[in-house]
Amino acid sequence: MAEEGKTMSLVLQFMIIATYFSGMYLGGEKIGYTMIDMKPIKNGYILKEIVFIRLGMMGAKRSMETSSVYEVDMEYRLKKFSFELKSETQEISSNGEVKEQELIYSVKTGSRERSERIKLDGDVVYVSQSIPFLVSALRKNLLLSVFDPTIFAVNQAKVSIIEETGDSIKIVTELLGAKSTTWVGKNGEILRSEEPMGVLMVKEDKEKALEFGETSPEILTMFAIPAGMEVKNPRNVIYLKAIVKGRFKNTDRQELSGDTLTVKSIGPDEKLIPKSPPGSGCSRVKPRPVPEELKRYLEDTPLIQVDDRRIRNKSARIIRGTRDNWEKVKELVSWTSQNVEDFPSATIPSAVDVLETLEGDCNEHAVLFCALSRAAGIPADICVGLVLMDGYFYYHAWNKVWVGRWVEVDPTFNQIIADATHITLEEGGLKDWAKIMDLIGNIEIKVVEHK
Repeated sequence: MAEEGKTMSLVLQFMIIATYFSGMYLGGEKIGYTMIDMKPIKNGYILKEIVFIRLGMMGAKRSMETSSVYEVDMEYRLKKFSFELKSETQEISSNGEVKEQELIYSVKTGSRERSERIKLDGDVVYVSQSIPFLVSALRKNLLLSVFDPTIFAVNQAKVSIIEETGDSIKIVTELLGAKSTTWVGKNGEILRSEEPMGVLMVKEDKEKALEFGETSPEILTMFAIPAGMEVKNPRNVIYLKAIVKGRFKNTDRQELSGDTLTVKSIGPDEKLIPKSPPGSGCSRVKPRPVPEELKRYLEDTPLIQVDDRRIRNKSARIIRGTRDNWEKVKELVSWTSQNVEDFPSATIPSAVDVLETLEGDCNEHAVLFCALSRAAGIPADICVGLVLMDGYFYYHAWNKVWVGRWVEVDPTFNQIIADATHITLEEGGLKDWAKIMDLIGNIEIKVVEHK
């Protein structure tokens, strides 16, 4: 292993400094660009990446820019990083370093900063931006632990060499169940990459990469899925049966048997609703204890900031005077729906930012509601999947709450009990949302019955 490391170091030391641009396309239309810059430093490299994305969302143009700087060693193992994201409504930044088998980092969103730790399998972790350079140098299949600062998670990436020519290597990278096919140049630059969701990356000169047309593709309608049957008043549907293709979860209200999916709209069992003192969840009154297996649904996270004073105070004011947890849920759903203005956005949702701006799409509604509910002592999580509107299923986010059993609610639509056209694909935080990437564009739904 030591000899292999020495050999790799010698190979990498003679690599050419790389700076290149790529255009980003979806459905043949320009949606963004990337810039990669790799320069040697003592005992390693500085790898910089800028990503700019512009999309059409509900008739409006929305953009997001990320800037990442990674310090890596001669074997491209991550040592330090900094990351920034900017959109019309939000700024997020984070930075960290690998130390003693942990990735220690801080996240700043709005005026709040917090520190986090991720335990590593050893001290070795990479970033996806270094994979092309690593493959170009080693020319062998790889299994890597990869850190992604956009979802604050480390996941396994499998890199397989498919074909080699004199000037390029064709590789397939599998990450979170999604695959990308990439052609890597002799200096580690990406010549072409076919990404999940049909995104195409092509190496271009700077002028062409930065060039945009007059229009941007409408992202929400581009991936809409025909329902196959007219469903009037979908918000009133309490039972749905459909023939489906793709990966679907089994939940308390949703069951997949073969290719048949059934979904029921389920409310709480009044006998099971936990009773708690009015105002529980605020800083002065302890929430009623929950079973051990539910405690993770009350946790404070980098983007669901349950322990933030503003979140806790707002939650306490909203639920003041309520008698049980279901009444608290009703108040929280109603407040979120009425006070967060619908605003299409391309960003990473953060509860404290949404509370400050009071605007956003379904993601922002779901993240803020989740934080407010947890602050009230009610276990809550986020569901991501599909919802029926105007004859099509659109990608959507909503919530589930524990009130003696799991009940799904939708603060975007002001639904105390989510209707049965809500189809769950994943549940959880950002790292779980990323798991649906391989499903987008690969799902079919044909409604055959509804009530």
